[in-house]
Amino acid sequence: MRLADPLDQATGLRRLFAAEAVFRAVGILGPDARRNARVSAGLGLAFARRGSQALILDEAVAPHNVGSLLGILTRHGLLDVARAGQLAQAIQPAGQGLNLLAAQDGIAALARMDEREALQLADGWRSHAEAPQWLLLNSAPGSGQSLSATADLRVLVLPGAKTRLAEAYTVMKSAHTAWPGNRWLVLVEGADAAVGEQLFTALRETAQRFLGIQCDFLGTLPHQREGAHPILAAANVIGSPRAAGRDTEMGIMAERLANLPVGEALEFEQYWQRMWLFCRMTTEAHMRRTAPRAAPRAASPPEGANKTLGRPGVFIRSRK
Repeated sequence: MRLADPLDQATGLRRLFAAEAVFRAVGILGPDARRNARVSAGLGLAFARRGSQALILDEAVAPHNVGSLLGILTRHGLLDVARAGQLAQAIQPAGQGLNLLAAQDGIAALARMDEREALQLADGWRSHAEAPQWLLLNSAPGSGQSLSATADLRVLVLPGAKTRLAEAYTVMKSAHTAWPGNRWLVLVEGADAAVGEQLFTALRETAQRFLGIQCDFLGTLPHQREGAHPILAAANVIGSPRAAGRDTEMGIMAERLANLPVGEALEFEQYWQRMWLFCRMTTEAHMRRTAPRAAPRAASPPEGANKTLGRPGVFIRSRK
């Protein structure tokens, strides 16, 4: 598909003389919404502790999304700002160098735009003061058909139970089918180190055999004790004294992601156009799958036959 022409003379000059900051994108996918949100928020805060700005594009819905986990009430979603043409209005600070963009309706919002409208929305990103070095895409749970599939680097959050292997593989297969060719890292959440490596090995062998995907092991996060309230318990695993060990593990994983040679640095407008194209392709493919098929035309009756009476295929021939 041909890229859009410059929107206007002022926009073209701004792109020519004001180079846009680049960033790297990481898709967080998995079958469990709470685990995905914990990993997305944990990695975002770990990048922030390293001195990098991070933006989480949150496709999950409350209460098991990053906004609920961090206690942030999102005022606007991606669909709202798409209508208003002001992307920066939906970006909310989450503290410690972390920002949040609610995008539960992200695919629907972008698919409704033409390319010029999408680029106009992305151009508004330049007005945002704190451009991120990292974009973390927290996917809707249980599906690879999400904006997170467009990231060059993907982290699959595998629940630490053998019974969840099939669900995790399904998410990986769905994302790979929608947008293949990207690198996968597997993080096991809720298991000890030995069990985590066993689960990773089983998933890696299946993915390599049936999908041709090469997976790398990112690490294991141990079980976390639950409190009285599930949302508060989830929030307590990030940035609190009780979660010092988990925060350390997140820091190690963020350091490894930062040092990986995979995942080119992109401009925001460049990546926004990629997401728009993915949304259009995904929506059109869904429409083709769900479109009602035309009923087959009935066969013409043989010459000399009257209309059918009773069950189909029974004809009364005319008498001479």
